[in-house]
Order: sequence, then C-alpha cells, then structure tokens
Amino acid sequence: MTVRSVRRTSLVDAATAELRRLIGEGEWPVGAKLPNEVELSKLLGVGRSTAREAVRALISAGQLYSQQGSGTYVASETALSDLDRKLRTAQAIDVYEVRVALEVEAGILAATRRTAADLEALRAALAARDRAGSLPELLDADLAFHRAVVLAAHNPVLIDVFDSFLDAMRAVAGSITTLDAAGTDTDDLHRSHHDLVAAIDAGDPDAAARATRRNVGHTLTRLR
Repeated sequence: MTVRSVRRTSLVDAATAELRRLIGEGEWPVGAKLPNEVELSKLLGVGRSTAREAVRALISAGQLYSQQGSGTYVASETALSDLDRKLRTAQAIDVYEVRVALEVEAGILAATRRTAADLEALRAALAARDRAGSLPELLDADLAFHRAVVLAAHNPVLIDVFDSFLDAMRAVAGSITTLDAAGTDTDDLHRSHHDLVAAIDAGDPDAAARATRRNVGHTLTRLR
C-alpha cells in the first residue's frame, strides 16, 4: 500500500476557505465587488500573493469573476459544479437544443400527470406572463411559467436537471430579447403558451409536445 503523507493546510488554502466562508455567509453577496488586492491581504492577514492565489482559486471554482479594469465580483454563493461551469461557457444553441428536449418531454408528462393544483399554478404563471410590462419582467415570468410545466411533470430528476439549466437559459434568453422583440411573431408565441396550458388541461400529450416546440423552438430556430 502506498500512502501519501498528509500536508498541513497552506496559507492559500486557508485564505481560500476564509473567502469562501465570507461569501457563503453573505458578507459579500452575489454581485458585490471584493476589496482590492492590498485591502484583501490586510483583511485576511496574508501577503498579497497569497490573497491573489486565493482569489484565483475561487474564480476557477466559479464563485468569483474578474472584470478587467473594474475588479473582482461575486458570481455565486457556492462553488459551481463541473456542469454549472460548462453551462456558463456553453454555446447558446447547445443550451437551447437541450432545453427543447427537456421541455417537450416535460409537456408530455405534464399532460398525463397534472393535478388540479398544477393546473391552478400553470394558469397563474400564464397570467403573470401575460401581464409582464417589460422585457426583464417577461423573461422572469416566462421562465417561471416553464418551470411550472416541469413541476407538473412530477419527475424529480427532470426538475433538478431543469433547475441546473436555469441560469444558462436566463443568460441566453436575456441576450436575445432585443432580437426577439424586433423580429419574432409575438402573437404566435403568446398563443403557443396558452395552447400548452390548454393541452395539459385536456390531457393531450401530443398537443402539449407541439405547443412546446412552438414556444421554445422559436428561439432555437432564431439561434440557428
């Protein structure tokens, strides 16, 4: 048996752990700017090179990101999984190809498994989407609506996978809202969301799949 000797935690590891703790406890919330290198080294009681390496470690873990000429900011309260990091750097079209596959199946399952409570939640989410008065509001309401469809599918793994894609979907959708506003048939998009709820209400999985392809697939078509 080959056993490697245990090394004491390095200063970089200790500084990284302390930064992670401060971020996790909300001392620097998501979006907050970290102190500069000099201030951070004084705060942690370490040298500048140690503070720099600790910041790099958290950038690599996806908790921090750096903007050249501006500073370092908090991206996430916790370290990102390998999947999360891949999604954040994935091509928009790759994200949406997976999204279409997930949501078509979710629509089919929702049409066969929905409960009265699910239908009530879907109608409320649809009404909120209809009331959205700005593109940011529409983006939030649209994602909430689609998540309600996934919840109605009653597949816990599908819900977890969809939730893991939320940030990536939000980023892609946010980057193309201006394009959509300029060129998409918004009336057909509006109808397709209503048609999806009607199909789920009627227990028609084929109609649910068609409606989902219309209201999610339009973005994929535009990306292509």
